[in-house]
Amino acid sequence: MSLATALVPLAFAVLGFALWSVRLGRLFGRPTPAPTARPEPWPRVSIIVPARDEAHNLPRLLASVARLDPAPCEVIVVDDHSTDGTGELARKAGARVVTPPPLPAGWLGKPWACHAGAQAATGDLLLFTDADTAHARDSLGQAVAQLRRDDAGLLSVVPTHVVIAWWERLQGVFQLLLLLASGAGLPPSRARGERRFSIGQYLLFTRAAYERVGGHPAVAHRVAEDLAFARLVAEAGLGFSLLHAPGLLAVRMYPEGLGAFLRGWRRNFREGLASAGPGGVVEMVVLVGWLLGVPLFAAQALAAGALAPALLGLTAYLLTAAEIARRQPHVGRLPAWGALAYPLFVALFVAVTLLALLDRARRAPVAWRGRRLPAPAAR
Repeated sequence: MSLATALVPLAFAVLGFALWSVRLGRLFGRPTPAPTARPEPWPRVSIIVPARDEAHNLPRLLASVARLDPAPCEVIVVDDHSTDGTGELARKAGARVVTPPPLPAGWLGKPWACHAGAQAATGDLLLFTDADTAHARDSLGQAVAQLRRDDAGLLSVVPTHVVIAWWERLQGVFQLLLLLASGAGLPPSRARGERRFSIGQYLLFTRAAYERVGGHPAVAHRVAEDLAFARLVAEAGLGFSLLHAPGLLAVRMYPEGLGAFLRGWRRNFREGLASAGPGGVVEMVVLVGWLLGVPLFAAQALAAGALAPALLGLTAYLLTAAEIARRQPHVGRLPAWGALAYPLFVALFVAVTLLALLDRARRAPVAWRGRRLPAPAAR
């Protein structure tokens, strides 16, 4: 093998590992300490859950919010014209159920449901959360404490992914790349536009901030309304805060299977791509060049019969897998051995990105939850 053949993957490995270490070290280096006492005075918190055919998810969510301490003043489930008994199940569990009017032109379903819930809510703080989540007992207390400590208008949470199926156990590197792609770990001075990690499964607003940025009417057409809200709040000078505490918010996003996982992220990536900017694209090229370049180099050297480079490549591969195994407990209850298969989910990350780019170029409509939606407007 030539020297140039070895130098290119080496350069990607050095740059990629440095970028990975700095950004994840900044994000995960100091998890937010739990508050030692209940935040006082305790505000009125309304929890709002948009739900369309979520009867299979709601029992776990509603059981978790019923155990919250301190407790919210109300739990509102917005039954978005479900056909599986979502509304009846929520009522039996003690939630207040709201049914929104038919979806108007120019709105996507989730923002419309959240808007209906916000109009019905009475709290000083509004927590929008999804039916596929489960909340730790002290999660609301920690979130309110950090919201106040940071004097923020909006707080989101880094979720902990629950893994059951075999393929879910391999997704650690995918979730870590998502964090990096969305700007998690960037210093505030470098966060631009919508390149801030925010997740719609946990958006805690002060009512004043929510109303000042225009509420859900301001993001009515957005698939990635979480990214849009983070930008709007930051640009209004209201403060955006990200809470990282493993186990605080548990999520199993796609229990339907790997196909649903790929379709869901393909849909979400379409808007996320626009938020990356040139700097974000360069960063992801460097990271993917490292993560895929190492095993490809080892395979090429082995095929060429170059034993010393092959041994070097295999060592680098194992060290990379060990680094992923070290970091992935921050995003899920993931087994260390799953990191050995990391090239598979890096390749899936690349494939989903390319498919999302194709969808944007074709302006293909978005299909989700039985609705066919027009392509998102260009920004």
